[in-house]
Amino acid sequence: MHTNINRILPNGKVNIIRLICLSVVIMAVIGLSLLAGFPFPYLINNYRLNCFAGQLARIPLPPQTKRIGPIVKEFGNLGTCSKHGDYYAKFKVITSLSYPQLRKYYGQFSVQVPDINNAASTLFRGLGTHGRQTVGIEKIEGTKNSYLIYAFDADYWPNDFRCW
Repeated sequence: MHTNINRILPNGKVNIIRLICLSVVIMAVIGLSLLAGFPFPYLINNYRLNCFAGQLARIPLPPQTKRIGPIVKEFGNLGTCSKHGDYYAKFKVITSLSYPQLRKYYGQFSVQVPDINNAASTLFRGLGTHGRQTVGIEKIEGTKNSYLIYAFDADYWPNDFRCW
């Protein structure tokens, strides 16, 4: 008969302390996984952020305008208080158009965080949407003709560790 020497004490009994420690570690890992919600909220919010930023990226540029750099996208608690999730996407442009012309052009566009409440389990709250969000414009300080084009949708349920 084969015996595992590491699990048996000199008196021939199974090491109960090792079994208890192993059980505690397994229960702690399972408990933390359940508390964090596995990776589901993280993956869902990444998908929604990519869709949100993709809508912003697909907005055609106005004439005499060039995009500089990539689209930057962020998710998490981007505000100043409380636990909540914010979606934010932005890119920079150089243009010969004036600020009022750009504002008028981008004022006709909006983007939306996808609503996936019907597709996802009801165990994970906060997968709805606040509706369409207007595209914003800011002049980049210290430059002559550079602007920041952005979209921001705030205050979603904090189901992701990036919201804490």
